[in-house]
Amino acid sequence: MAMKRSRTWPILTIVIAVLVIITALPQNKRQFVPSFLQIAKLHYGLDLVGGTQLDFRISEREMLEQVESLKQQIEDMENQDASADKIAGLRSQMLAIEDQQRGIVEAIRTVLERRINALGVSEAVITPSYIGDEKHLLVECPGVVDTQACINTVGKTIKLEFKEEFTEATEEYDSEVRKSADNVIDRIKAGETLAVVGEDMSDELGTGFENERAYFYDELNSGLEKLWEMDATSGVQKIEGSLSIPERDDEGRVTIKEIPGIFISEVIKPRELKGRVIINPTLALEHLANIEEGATYQALENVSITEEGVVQNALLEMSIGDIQPVAADENEAQILFLKSRTEGSEVMEASHILIAFEGALSADESVTRTASEALALTKELKTRIDGGESFADLAREYSDGPSNVEGGSLGEFGRGTMVPAFEAVSFDLSEGEVSDPTETQFGYHLIMSNRAPEKKPDLVTYDALTISGEGAFERADALATDVETNKIEREEDALTIRSLFFSLLPTGWKDTTLDGKHFRSATVTLDPTTNIPVVQITFDSEGGELFHELTKNNVGKRIAIFVGGNLVSAPTVQTEIAGGVAVITGSQNFEEAKNLAVDLNTGAIPAPIYLSGQRTVEATLGAQALQKSVKAALIGIAILMFFMILIYRLLGLIADLALCVYAVIFLALLKVPLFLFSGQFIVLTLAGMAGIILSIGMAVDANILIFERIKEELRKGKLFTTAVDTGFQKAWPSIRDGNVSTFITCVVLFLIGTSIVRGFAATLGMGVLISMFSAIVVTKWLLNRIAKSPLAENTELFGVKNPKEEIPEASSSEQ
Repeated sequence: MAMKRSRTWPILTIVIAVLVIITALPQNKRQFVPSFLQIAKLHYGLDLVGGTQLDFRISEREMLEQVESLKQQIEDMENQDASADKIAGLRSQMLAIEDQQRGIVEAIRTVLERRINALGVSEAVITPSYIGDEKHLLVECPGVVDTQACINTVGKTIKLEFKEEFTEATEEYDSEVRKSADNVIDRIKAGETLAVVGEDMSDELGTGFENERAYFYDELNSGLEKLWEMDATSGVQKIEGSLSIPERDDEGRVTIKEIPGIFISEVIKPRELKGRVIINPTLALEHLANIEEGATYQALENVSITEEGVVQNALLEMSIGDIQPVAADENEAQILFLKSRTEGSEVMEASHILIAFEGALSADESVTRTASEALALTKELKTRIDGGESFADLAREYSDGPSNVEGGSLGEFGRGTMVPAFEAVSFDLSEGEVSDPTETQFGYHLIMSNRAPEKKPDLVTYDALTISGEGAFERADALATDVETNKIEREEDALTIRSLFFSLLPTGWKDTTLDGKHFRSATVTLDPTTNIPVVQITFDSEGGELFHELTKNNVGKRIAIFVGGNLVSAPTVQTEIAGGVAVITGSQNFEEAKNLAVDLNTGAIPAPIYLSGQRTVEATLGAQALQKSVKAALIGIAILMFFMILIYRLLGLIADLALCVYAVIFLALLKVPLFLFSGQFIVLTLAGMAGIILSIGMAVDANILIFERIKEELRKGKLFTTAVDTGFQKAWPSIRDGNVSTFITCVVLFLIGTSIVRGFAATLGMGVLISMFSAIVVTKWLLNRIAKSPLAENTELFGVKNPKEEIPEASSSEQ
């Protein structure tokens, strides 16, 4: 059994060592290993790879107001000798809010973490911070340098709202919108800025806020044109206009919907030239004609393609909207943009004699002949024409159609312009041939072909940019690609404005008195009939009454639930609901229902967050910081390794080998999840790099203590094996106490420190543990191997000279 165990341990040690070495390798060097080993990688903080840091302040004002309100209600009810059950219910509500307040930081941190994960940032760090009585959350998003996108996603207001359907604009709604706009103007006059007021109003239904945007003149919303001549000193303007919103109709075509409303706007920067991408190919080709040498532009409309040629063939093969370069000759090429094409139709010229009858379509009231009489007259006229009489003269005399004054001539017409029966006969006639009587809804016709049917050529409308000179086609090809990929720009005046928009058109929902302060909890349950997961919502007593009234007034309609301004669910009310409990159906599975319950529970916390600070680190700065950190670490390690060899000779080399093992293990552990099975990783920051470098020094410090003890024993003439064992025994208490005290300090720093301090504490603490392993286990194992070799007999290799000469002196002194 002992033999079997002794064989197992070396194998297990080798396997672990191989896994550690593979994990420590760069990702591009691990293509030969299984996929679960390939995904391990280092996770960098924003100070090493760039990114965004946001400081959010948590406002507990609403929660405190609720607690004070409940305390006042309890006091009033106690003075009125109200029932103990009602007072107990209020106390329960107050305790619940106070309990939420205690866990508010962690609850909001969880929400922010989920939002950051939606951005694809897996190395994000969210750290609670306390400034006086204020509670803050520091959010670090490595790799995200678009600060506004990060703010919009992460910093949304955490708020639960219930809304009912409202689609028709009323005078009352119009009045409320105008009143809200006037209130904004009053706040600005009182000293607030449009930027602050706009952020406050941005979560309200029917409002939209743009903090800063540059507009070209034709991009300005209707009504804002008057801002074009203003500058930053013009102040805030209240303007009625409309917001242009692109929409798709039922056929998928993009249409522009104009939403009437009120703009509260101000000019931030005066007009300045900015590069504008030219999306319209026609405008792009016109612009190129002005800036390209040897280029001319033509706009050609309804050109018939009657002959073959390079341009003509290309236009026939192109689809509408295509852009294509063609080579006319060696020194000339064209860029073609096909705008429209009309397929050539079959046309002919004909004349006719119409003999109408009573009741026929469009027949004059004076026509009294019957259908049979009309047919007989038509046959008689056909016989007379066949006998040589003039078709035109007979048409003028007998035809009931408006063309009789022209001798029956209809001129040129194409297929699809005449009624089917008339068209079928006329297009089968040869030139000069007269048809037999043909009946249509207008009467009986005699049709004579004046010109046989022929096919007309296609008509195309296109733009052409002609490029002349050497390498014309290559230039045309490159420019055509630029036009297609929207890379053509021109300088235009742009005006930077800030706008808050109030829609005079309802958004489809309106606010209700039921909101997050009435919400108690959301839990996932199973429908007893269908066994499908549903979300059950519980309200307080006041919320239950409001919800009952809300459902009573909206049977057959939808009630929307918004969390943080986002629509989470909009169930249709089947019947009025009493009891303060609602059920939301529609979840596809248990996970979806669980996520909805989490969203609702999170939204119920009445603690909005406000951005109080932000910092962006560019990716280039982060890369420089990482490069300098790695360089500093490598230089430090090299100097340290050289020092150890210089002072301790072979022992120093042993320490360097142990240090290499330490580095490999450390690197591997930085790439794997904490405790191997969690979803959390150590995020490497500049402070963390400092912790790593410091822990390297501490790893060598343990070796120095051990080596000095070993050298003392060797000077006494003891065998190397004995000196190693004694040296480790005597050095261990100092190593243990020093590392344990450092580790305790790291734990304290990690628990109470900010994100920067925690990064330093995490890497230093992990380095301390690994350094103890490398110093005690790896170093001792290497020294034991040397003890069994001839090298152990030469003490000078360990920095100890002539230990035997020191023995008599030591003995005589003892005597």
